[in-house]
Amino acid sequence: MKIAVLSDIHGNVPALDAVLGDLERWAPDEVIINGDLVSRGPLSLACMELLRRRCPQARYIKGNHEEFVVASARQPCDPDDPLFDLYRFAQWTARQIDGEVEVLDAWPDHFELTDIEGGSFHITHGSRLGNRDGIRPDTADADLSEKLGDPRDLFVGSHTHRPLLRRYNGTLVVNTGSVGQPFDGDHRAAYGQFTFHNGCWQAEIARVAFDKARASRDFFESGFVEECGPVAHLIHVEFEQARIHVGPWRRQYMPAIKARQTTVAESVRAYLAALNA
Repeated sequence: MKIAVLSDIHGNVPALDAVLGDLERWAPDEVIINGDLVSRGPLSLACMELLRRRCPQARYIKGNHEEFVVASARQPCDPDDPLFDLYRFAQWTARQIDGEVEVLDAWPDHFELTDIEGGSFHITHGSRLGNRDGIRPDTADADLSEKLGDPRDLFVGSHTHRPLLRRYNGTLVVNTGSVGQPFDGDHRAAYGQFTFHNGCWQAEIARVAFDKARASRDFFESGFVEECGPVAHLIHVEFEQARIHVGPWRRQYMPAIKARQTTVAESVRAYLAALNA
């Protein structure tokens, strides 16, 4: 049995197209999209349509960005809210995908495979603690037990955009990284290849080069950067550098933004100025 797990595509068509080409050569029995197919990037609907054409039997799991889009479609953020600019790209995505919102909402939160001896398998976007609670390379062993929950032979998560392979108390723990926006300094798309053979799982993180220049242009030609506010500029910087910036920016400025001591736009400009100093 061969299973491919793709996650955190974030509307990046060139990266998804390249990974699907790699899958045609590897020929998995199952393809699982482990959340964050849409939003936080330029071409969400095109990614959904591409998967339906080229991988019609794929399974889909809901990530935090699917949840953001569904919530934004049902209750758009008040423009007077100090966090309005933080949610603009989710609302923009909800408009782009229009009638697909209910499809996203119907995706399950996890997938389990427990009926093969020695091959129990749990996959979810983040961890058992939720789709925004991922497993990072620096996650301590003391924190893993609660994140993994009931023991499985293989536990697969994503969300952090940084891949890992790790063993913990007999469980093979894997983070598949990101197809569309890697944060580990490697600009290639990342996805997980899992093989069940002779009663045990083997895992590999596959890296696939894609047309990064084309993907970068998509951020602008789609209207994402212009129409989704200041955080969209920060997301594009992350894409160009393959490094996380939204998280550090949030930790530095969010209390002041909520207290209306600064705005999202002002704080992004300050963060980028310090980054480029």
